[in-house]
Amino acid sequence: MTEPEVAAADAVFRRQGIRYVVIGGQAIAQKAATATRDVDVMVATADYQRTLERLRGEKGLAFDWEDGKLARFRILGQGGVPLDIIDAVTFSGRRSGEEFFRYLLEDSSEESDGIRYASPELVWYTRLLTKRWRAYAEKIVTNVIDGLSPGRLGKVDEIARRFGTDKMLAERIAYVRAELERPDLERLRSTE
Repeated sequence: MTEPEVAAADAVFRRQGIRYVVIGGQAIAQKAATATRDVDVMVATADYQRTLERLRGEKGLAFDWEDGKLARFRILGQGGVPLDIIDAVTFSGRRSGEEFFRYLLEDSSEESDGIRYASPELVWYTRLLTKRWRAYAEKIVTNVIDGLSPGRLGKVDEIARRFGTDKMLAERIAYVRAELERPDLERLRSTE
């Protein structure tokens, strides 16, 4: 089932003819419980600036700020829920943003109700590449508690190797694996 916030964002993107993929918590919500309301979407690098220009003209959105390869709007009809627009180059490592977006579309997302959602592994990959990766590591642990397999971390490692970010992510993936070994999470190991 499509969340109302995602449906509202989708209506805007369709009206504007913008290709995008939902990432972040709303993508995770397709596979496991999550309490997120904000909507994070990734667009192709070639489309990023044009997307921002188009969205600034949308009556149902309010522009808040842009910081390099990330911009925040609010969806007014949904109580001002944040809508973050992310340039694919942010996570492309040694490859182009276009290559990363193509990989996301073709290999690491699936469609539900006509909307493309990133795979949990892709979401985890992006989260572990941010400055706030430790906070997101806890979200990954929570995702596992809520039913996602910790074995998905192997795919995160594959994505990192593909895009040349494996050296940076090796320590971060190891950190998440160590967190999943905590004694209070014993029951997770017995269900794998």
